[in-house]
Amino acid sequence: MNNSYLHIPQFPPMPTQDEERRARHTALRRRMLSGNYEEDLEHELLRHFSSDRFLVLGPPDMSSNVFEQITRQLSVLYNLPPTIHHSEDITELTGTDGYVTTAGLFPLMQHVQQFVLGLRETFLRIDVIPHTDQQVFRAGLNYRMVTPDYVYCEASADFPDEPIYYREYRLRMNPQTNEYEYVADVLDIRDPNEPLFGMYRVGKDGTLGDDVSDVYMGHPTHKGESYPYRYSDGTPFLPVELYRAEKTGKLFNPYACSQIVYGALQAACLQTFGFHIFKDCSYPQRYTAGLTVHGLSVQDGDNTARRATVATDPSSILMFSSDPENAGQPLIGQFQAGANPQEVFETISAYEYKIANASGLASSAIKSSGDPRSGYSLSVSRDSQRETARKYAPIFSYCDSRTLGKSAALCNRFLGTNLPESGYRIQYAQLPQSPEEIKAQREDVIQKMGAGLISPIDAMQILHPGIDESTAREMLLKIRRERAELM
Repeated sequence: MNNSYLHIPQFPPMPTQDEERRARHTALRRRMLSGNYEEDLEHELLRHFSSDRFLVLGPPDMSSNVFEQITRQLSVLYNLPPTIHHSEDITELTGTDGYVTTAGLFPLMQHVQQFVLGLRETFLRIDVIPHTDQQVFRAGLNYRMVTPDYVYCEASADFPDEPIYYREYRLRMNPQTNEYEYVADVLDIRDPNEPLFGMYRVGKDGTLGDDVSDVYMGHPTHKGESYPYRYSDGTPFLPVELYRAEKTGKLFNPYACSQIVYGALQAACLQTFGFHIFKDCSYPQRYTAGLTVHGLSVQDGDNTARRATVATDPSSILMFSSDPENAGQPLIGQFQAGANPQEVFETISAYEYKIANASGLASSAIKSSGDPRSGYSLSVSRDSQRETARKYAPIFSYCDSRTLGKSAALCNRFLGTNLPESGYRIQYAQLPQSPEEIKAQREDVIQKMGAGLISPIDAMQILHPGIDESTAREMLLKIRRERAELM
């Protein structure tokens, strides 16, 4: 039996201390968005509680994650597939059976947008599956999300937010040794005349080692003229697109909105403590003086949380005996409950609302669906989702347009198509409005047009947010033609 999966090497460090710090922080965000942050929560609890108190708390409560909830509810740009406009025929790329559609780009982007908002940047790796004699997968495009904690990049001084060197660390099984190792996919266009694509073994110290392109790709490293990722005019490009939550003029902005990340982790600590109160401190604490309880057993005898307990239920009869060292009258009494769970959870809920407000949303934008005292009912209003979608549409449209251009270039080079490699315009579908909202907007547009305050093109852009003037003109001309033909 092959047990090589048990021997997973440690993830290699980044080339610099700043990059290592960036990758570690981004990895924390990724784990929180993926629901894989139990160890992070345990570490945070140990920062607040001594080891004996930590053991008494019980399992960490991961039932509430404000960071994940808010980013998920704000990621609505791709709830419906966007409309792609171009002056040329692009059916082969974006039609019902087009390469982009069959590759599932926009369904994937529903997931990618949440990670872009949470991590502030995320890569989309674009590749092509060419026609071969022994076809395993259908020929076409392939898209893959890559989070920045697995990537080291460099940019030019003139364009500091445009990557020209891309190194992705990937865990692979060596087909020759059947052992796992970290391999770096390197894409380098720093010298446009000598671009490079290859795979290199990564040492424990993070340095690049042997060229293993032959092992994993079946052919040597692509250099110079053999570099495969080029536009039709021969210009090399990186088959990745760096999606950003905001354009900052630099490659990465990993620490933006950190208060939401750390606040969500603190809230999870409070949820764990609150559940401990509900479980262990929500009832009166009984005590005895001058008596010994029979049937005690030792719990957690090998650690600092060692204690003597006895299990009881409504049918139990507790047996006591007088303490021979006690000369006075034995006593049995009780203290009041250690805490009120309702008040504790209301406080935790208020803290979670504070974190949600730190995301930039107004207090009125966050509402509850159910008991407002429940932290699990946090939700973002429909209007705020639309407003956030309008805010992020320009930067995502810019990146989507570049993704489609690179996708077309790959199809032209490897799949024999003749598609335009630029000029793509993206129109995102808007969240549906309520009947009342639709009526109010329509009446407002008609009134302004009647008063001569807006043009038909302006009206079309109001009714279809996100479209540009040329698209609005095309839609109006289409309506006029069809009315002339059918009426």
